[in-house]
Amino acid sequence: MRSVFYWRILIVSIIALLLANVILLAAYTYVGKNTYVSIEMANLEPEAEVTRQIYEEYKNGFMTEEAFQRLIEKQTLSSESAILIADALGKILIVRNIGSTVEMQDFGEYYRAEMQNVLRGQTVENNDLKLLNGETAVSVGIPVRDTDGNVTGGILIIKQIKRIQSAFNQLNNVLTGTIFAILPVVMLLVAVSSSRLSKPLHDMSNAAIEMSKGRFNVRANEKASGELGILARALNTLCDNLAQTIYQLQSEKRQLNQLLSSFTDGVAAIDNIGCLSHYNPALMKMFGAVDVKVPMDLVPDATIWDMFRSVYDSREPASMHYVLPNERALWITIVPVIADDGECTGVVGLFKDVTDLERLEKTRRDYVANVSHELRTPLTAVRGLLEPLSDGMITDEETKQRYYRIMLREVVRLSRLITDMLELSRLQSGTEHMEVHAVNLEELLQDTRQNYLNEAAQRGISLKLNAENVPFAMTDEDRVEQLLVILLDNAMHYTPEGGSITISADETTGDRILVSVTDTGCGIAAEDLPHIFERFYKTDKSRREGGTGLGLSIAKQIIDKLGESIYVESNQGQGTSFHFTLKKYISNAIALGPVGAGNVIVESEAVSTQNTKSDKNSQDALYEVLPKKQHDKKPKKKA
Repeated sequence: MRSVFYWRILIVSIIALLLANVILLAAYTYVGKNTYVSIEMANLEPEAEVTRQIYEEYKNGFMTEEAFQRLIEKQTLSSESAILIADALGKILIVRNIGSTVEMQDFGEYYRAEMQNVLRGQTVENNDLKLLNGETAVSVGIPVRDTDGNVTGGILIIKQIKRIQSAFNQLNNVLTGTIFAILPVVMLLVAVSSSRLSKPLHDMSNAAIEMSKGRFNVRANEKASGELGILARALNTLCDNLAQTIYQLQSEKRQLNQLLSSFTDGVAAIDNIGCLSHYNPALMKMFGAVDVKVPMDLVPDATIWDMFRSVYDSREPASMHYVLPNERALWITIVPVIADDGECTGVVGLFKDVTDLERLEKTRRDYVANVSHELRTPLTAVRGLLEPLSDGMITDEETKQRYYRIMLREVVRLSRLITDMLELSRLQSGTEHMEVHAVNLEELLQDTRQNYLNEAAQRGISLKLNAENVPFAMTDEDRVEQLLVILLDNAMHYTPEGGSITISADETTGDRILVSVTDTGCGIAAEDLPHIFERFYKTDKSRREGGTGLGLSIAKQIIDKLGESIYVESNQGQGTSFHFTLKKYISNAIALGPVGAGNVIVESEAVSTQNTKSDKNSQDALYEVLPKKQHDKKPKKKA
């Protein structure tokens, strides 16, 4: 059964369609005829110009009269118009109307009036010429001039409107027939469209009736566009909201349990009678709970649950610091759950593991304390020497010079400490980049040993080098030299007179070179070995030597930045060996792998030397190589 809305849309659409067709046909009838007349007027002027050219050729003797007559007749026949040619006095010389039914006597006064304008040199046009035989025509007149520009005659071309009207009527009939032929099809489409438009409203009305009966499983069709689709979606949303209310109540606890399970912090909640309502696996893991039935099974400490009950009674949040038996620290925050009516319905506790945060805070405090201590020691010494000098208490020149030397040493120590701290900070912040290139490791070790031979001789220490046929390394030459300086300085401090220090480099089975600095000094206690690379960490012997405690930390940061490893072996009373790895240089750059972030491959003379030793069939990859910077060696970093 069709709805009332459907019939209303259908009737209105048909009336609008018929009215639109009538208006369209009337407008076309009025405008189309004028358009046709304008087109014919535009075509007459070129036709008159062609006639003038033919006439001038005939008059100038370039064409016979027979040919001229034939061309004029063909022109009038093809254009269905009449042609009149007059002399300078207005006398008609030639009349041709083979293609037209217009006779000379039909022109009347028009000919004399229009020809006079033409003989004055004007081009005349008339789209509403009334002939004496009652017909309407269009005409164009143009003057004929000699070579000097004088008007010697005129040409008129006249075309009857009835021929234009005949063609226009044929097209008008075709248009009318087409409209009446298409109209039933359009009306059928309107009927189908009206049916599709009214059907969603009919379905929504039925769905609304079913919803009013409590059947919320019905749905309206939302595929309709525009306001109908919006109305259908709104109706379905209303139905969904009603249906989902019960579903949400049933699934709320399940969703809350899933949310609590994803927390890394422990959560526990009790209701108004003290029973567990929620808890998560993270809390069970903190206290090692397995089978939980009552609160004490979850957290076996009555003090915590007493605080839960206290919060429930007072309705005020509370917090406490709690230490587990495994030395893990917890920060427990307990808050009441208040309903909209102001009633307390339960208590929720959050158990947050703050062990790492406290350890980080302790590290920060220790770092500040170490820095303060290291800075205060030289400053106190300098101040203690400056005060008697400033007060004039020291008059002996030799004593003054000794004081000055002590102050200079302490200032140098303070400067070294600040420099090491800045260097360590830059390495840790990532602002320092590594200029990786092929390094002649054997030559670098020899140069470093040569730099320390004098100091070793003064201390009575034997400095040895064991590095033969060592391959080139792919690393930062300056940073490796800085690393060697740090290790050699430490070895010098720990090795007594008569001892020895050995620098060695060996090629491993993989793609690494192992570099070692071994001394025969006092060694490092086993309990100190895990902390040897920490900032400001010193053994007792290191403190008496006056180092900053940052050298090995800088060495560790350099090695980490290069992507290598460093480790230490020591037996107390026998000596210490520091070992670190360097990547071997490979002539085929593909084997090197991608350059790491912050690393730059630079050109080195050692590359060409190494290439000469490689296989002739090896081929370098297309890596961009930057020119190596020419600069002085970096200052040695003391431990």
